[in-house]
Amino acid sequence: MRASRILYGLIFLASLYFVYFYGGVVPWALFYIVVLLPIVSFIYLLGTYFSFRYFEKSSGRTYIKGEKLIYRCNFENNIFLPAVYTRIFLQTPESIVLGTQDVMNESVVLGRNRKIEYEINLRYRGRYEIGIMKVEFTDFLNIFRLILHKNAYMSVLVFPRIKLSDELINDGMTLSDFRIAMFNKSKGEETMVNLREYEYGDSSRLIHWKMSARLSKLMVTDKESTFDSRIFIVLDLKQMGGNRAERIVHEDLLVEEVVATAHYFLGKGIPVDLVYYRNELNIRHCASMQDFDDIYNLMAEIDFDSELGIEEVMHPIFGEENTNNTFFIFSLELSRELYDALTRIHLKEKRIFVRYCVIDADDEEVYNYKRLLTKQGIEIEKLDGEEKMKGGNEGKG
Repeated sequence: MRASRILYGLIFLASLYFVYFYGGVVPWALFYIVVLLPIVSFIYLLGTYFSFRYFEKSSGRTYIKGEKLIYRCNFENNIFLPAVYTRIFLQTPESIVLGTQDVMNESVVLGRNRKIEYEINLRYRGRYEIGIMKVEFTDFLNIFRLILHKNAYMSVLVFPRIKLSDELINDGMTLSDFRIAMFNKSKGEETMVNLREYEYGDSSRLIHWKMSARLSKLMVTDKESTFDSRIFIVLDLKQMGGNRAERIVHEDLLVEEVVATAHYFLGKGIPVDLVYYRNELNIRHCASMQDFDDIYNLMAEIDFDSELGIEEVMHPIFGEENTNNTFFIFSLELSRELYDALTRIHLKEKRIFVRYCVIDADDEEVYNYKRLLTKQGIEIEKLDGEEKMKGGNEGKG
């Protein structure tokens, strides 16, 4: 546009020069044409601007990460000339994350509607406002520009994927072994809550030999400790450095691992407490799969924007005397503060699993802490998105 204005200015000066030094019918005619042409062009631009209408809709309001959204828009123009040089700026989840704008050029004439379909790949979880951001109208001389701003957007919610796995406890333990590991430190009594036929994967330590001999088939018992043993999922919402596009990939990876862990244990009938710090310490108690939706809905929109890391508020959770509880700690990155907190906690003989996404490769002290904690029995695993995607997409649509 700047080049067009400079060119028009030169043409205007040239026409003025011819009128001043030569006069006559032709120079004056050229001068009036040069003066009137931008006026006509601007009037035409106003007509295009005020006659332009559009209607938009999407194929849904809730999606699972990885699905595709179909955005549809109808454009209308109520004048008989085409709306030339129209630029439509579309806001999508990806453009919000990357800080870019999707641009479409459309020309709509009288008597016909222009319908477009725009396929949007939903690569990130969260709630997003999508649709037309603004429409720019430029006259045919490319001198003037009017902008039609958008006030309201369509809101869509992208849920994280639920990755199903039977190998969450990846140190060779079966679920029955894991239950025993949770309960065997308790000095309280255990009560038999169920007697059932042996299934593949059950621990031999749960076999009820007398009943098996009487019924001529292997029978196992499900036992429950008199102590309250739970799974604690501790999520660190401290914001990680770097650009947003890089952060959100790690955030989604961590969130999907939290969802998978909660889904796994609640599906096995093991109570889960989700713990996170955001302005204050938050604990959500979940007893069965009926409570899973609460965690799933929360994880879809949760933001990693806390100024304090979870290591700042661990003591109220880990300070209990009951050593039966098992803790899964999820953090975007490993830090000295987190390692110091884990060292102190491990002295209380807690069973701890740590999942993280990134680590400062230049920090030798952090690596030394990692080796030390691993030797002490704390399982530390770096999440790998490619390896973890062998599950399935399951959830809300």
